[in-house]
Amino acid sequence: MRLLLPSIIMAVYAFLSLVLPLKAGFAVKGLLGLAFMAAALKYVFYQVVGGGFFRPDLPVPVMLTAEALYAALMVLFALALAKDLAGLALRISRMFGTSWRLPFSPELRCAALLCLALVCGAWGTWQAVRVPEVRTVDVSIPELPATLEGFTLVQLSDLHIGPVQKKDWLSEVVRKTNALSPDAVVITGDMIDGLPEALSKEMTPLSGIRARFGVFGVTGNHEYYYNARGWVREFQALGITMLNNEHRVLPGGLVLGGVPDHTAARFGGNGPDASVAFLGAPSGPRILLSHKPNDEGLPAPGVSLQLSGHTHGGLIFFLAPLIGFYNAGYVNGLYHTPQGGLLYVSPGTGLWNGFSCRLGVPSEITRIVLHREEKAAR
Repeated sequence: MRLLLPSIIMAVYAFLSLVLPLKAGFAVKGLLGLAFMAAALKYVFYQVVGGGFFRPDLPVPVMLTAEALYAALMVLFALALAKDLAGLALRISRMFGTSWRLPFSPELRCAALLCLALVCGAWGTWQAVRVPEVRTVDVSIPELPATLEGFTLVQLSDLHIGPVQKKDWLSEVVRKTNALSPDAVVITGDMIDGLPEALSKEMTPLSGIRARFGVFGVTGNHEYYYNARGWVREFQALGITMLNNEHRVLPGGLVLGGVPDHTAARFGGNGPDASVAFLGAPSGPRILLSHKPNDEGLPAPGVSLQLSGHTHGGLIFFLAPLIGFYNAGYVNGLYHTPQGGLLYVSPGTGLWNGFSCRLGVPSEITRIVLHREEKAAR
């Protein structure tokens, strides 16, 4: 389990930095150390007790408590690291004659940082499970025909319907989506965390999405963990046109293409191929749906705008550089690509059940408005 070692390192570091220096008895330090380690072993708990790493079979309150405590541990680790770096800087400064020191006693610092981390963990978990707000992004496409000025797409991404997000939450997302009266709705993968026979009823609200020219989707990596072929049939029955290295031409000449996640190749399918997706397409502005922003051969040349997800925006603001490292620097928002097009990476509409925390990276229902002239994204 690749996340186990980093989790243990965070717990040990927080203990050594914050607890070990305390003027407290062995029992107090031992209890705090056990609490840190219990939070760090969340994924072991999910695997052993919940029966699965990606989709543990646990009551929602139990999962959210574990998520909040794990998020608190991550924040505590970051705070302890910041404290120690500040302490090192002050120690160096004293070599040059200053008398600066960290404020407060080690006991008070430890208590304050513990409280702050717990508050952040609880807040971040609530931010992750709430129904997201709408964010409007204006996108300029020079070759956009005049008839498509103001064309509106609503992007939903990374719904991850499963252990935490369920039918009632999805119904609210659909309600907010329909209130925007979009020309088209696109869903960029990772819609589920579970098998069709277990979750098909939870997905029924998707059949209520209303868009002028239709609802389109592509598979993410998580679909392939839970019978992607079965899910594609389910999605199509719900009225979603699934694009598997293929395209559709919308009224006005807008070409909408979609590619599967490269995980498809591990399960006997074809990986993403933008050239195949747009084979035979007429000239004109091209929009590509891809779950990952930098999947095989992506971003692709000749694409006016690529819409992706997968990164969840980094989840916690200080994790963005790490998430960016694994995604060619694409984490959250609108980018100009080296291939000459634009790429919008959604921070996600839902959450991955294995990390249900957002700090400084809110989820969103993305309303994308196409323009012929340059307008600032907001």
